[in-house]
Amino acid sequence: MNVLLINPSIGYYNLTMVNPLGLLSIGSYLEQFGHKVRLYDRCVEKTKLKTVLSEFSPDIAGISVMSSRGLKDAIAISKELKQRGVPVVWGGQLPSLQLDLVIANDYVDIVSIGEGEETWKELLDRLSDGKDIADVLGIAYKKDGNVILNPDRPFTDLGILPDIDWSLVDPNKYMTQNFGCKKMLYLYSSKGCPGNCAFCSNVTFHKSTHRKRPNEIVIREIKYLIENYGMDGVFFSDELWCIKRSDLQDFCSRVKKEGLHFRWGINLRLGFFNEEDYRLMYQAGCRWIYFGIESGSKEMQRQVHKGINYDIIKPTLELLNQIGFTIVGSFIVGFPDETEDQLRDTAKLINEAPLSMSSIFHFTPLPGTELYQRLVDEEKLKEPQSLEELSRVVETETLGINYSRVPDKDLKVVKNWFIWKSFSKRTAITNGKPFEFARATIINGLSFISRKGFLNFIVNGFTALKEFLSTFFYSHMYPKIRAKYDLK
Repeated sequence: MNVLLINPSIGYYNLTMVNPLGLLSIGSYLEQFGHKVRLYDRCVEKTKLKTVLSEFSPDIAGISVMSSRGLKDAIAISKELKQRGVPVVWGGQLPSLQLDLVIANDYVDIVSIGEGEETWKELLDRLSDGKDIADVLGIAYKKDGNVILNPDRPFTDLGILPDIDWSLVDPNKYMTQNFGCKKMLYLYSSKGCPGNCAFCSNVTFHKSTHRKRPNEIVIREIKYLIENYGMDGVFFSDELWCIKRSDLQDFCSRVKKEGLHFRWGINLRLGFFNEEDYRLMYQAGCRWIYFGIESGSKEMQRQVHKGINYDIIKPTLELLNQIGFTIVGSFIVGFPDETEDQLRDTAKLINEAPLSMSSIFHFTPLPGTELYQRLVDEEKLKEPQSLEELSRVVETETLGINYSRVPDKDLKVVKNWFIWKSFSKRTAITNGKPFEFARATIINGLSFISRKGFLNFIVNGFTALKEFLSTFFYSHMYPKIRAKYDLK
């Protein structure tokens, strides 16, 4: 079958554009069974949908919707596909976690729930043979006006998946400057996380399970991209890069054995590894680590089930600084019922911890999480009744509904102050230059938004400027609030 896999446009985004790894994996898997795949990424391609449909003539289309960001475009695409008689399948985190809202729409025929590789293969087998899809695990569909929900599909063994076919996209379109790299790409080496954080949808989507992709496949992929595209950096987009010392040691040994020279960064959890492990990682090219710390309040940490041992935070970060890592701490402000004292604890930790930079997000209740359900049960959150309504939900970069006990303005000042400090900080990764990270971020942003034409550049460029001015305003115009949280 001709399979069109679509990554909808998410509009302006202030973070680095990530290549659609999920669709790449599904497409690569389907190709080995004889299907013809066209991956159409509307975040970076200027080609119109009608041109793609005319040139490719798909038998079926799959749309990946990871969050409310891509909803407006996904809805518009789906309606046009249905008008042309193309069956539409939605997949990704949002449809999996808000199935009822998605499947209720006439422009969605099938929802692929959870991981898609094996589900898509079985679905296409049945459809191409004209057979019933009642036994395909991991889907929901409509039959005779009724919604049919099939049983869940067990997790796929990541070792059976083929190497990603990078010819499905142009990797150069996703290369970015970041942390000393000139051509960095996002890759993945695992899926899921064993944690049960109350704010994270991993608990529902990945069922708090961590699965490792075989290191030999990951190394082969890295080697291919270095040799064929000049890639010099990798940011592993895994929720949690690694949980076993044996996997860490094996990966680092393979990197050194292959003589691969590239920088890489990861998302990690404090307390998993020791000094020997970190030094081995550094020797193998690891240069930056993101730690999800989330809050400086021990009480709030317990409430959201983060479970970090506070006694190890500063000593671990000091050790990593000595080794030479760039360390980014991720924090969330405005948790439900968070107090000013608890927010002050977070600001204090960020100020005192030896972090290279901090990444601050406003709390947003995500479907499938404990905090989302708690807010619904307390009648503080009214669940959206349509996808159009859901598409207006504010994401974590801006403040939507404030569920904390902290004034809106305080949350904005704290968040933007630490963003400004991160932009202006002198670090080893920026060669000791102030605002070097900000400069790279701006260059990357302008590069990405310019790839879809002049009008897109003007519109999104204006949005980027507005965001920059907002950051400057809230970080500099409220000295009393800064003093309240000891922001220096």
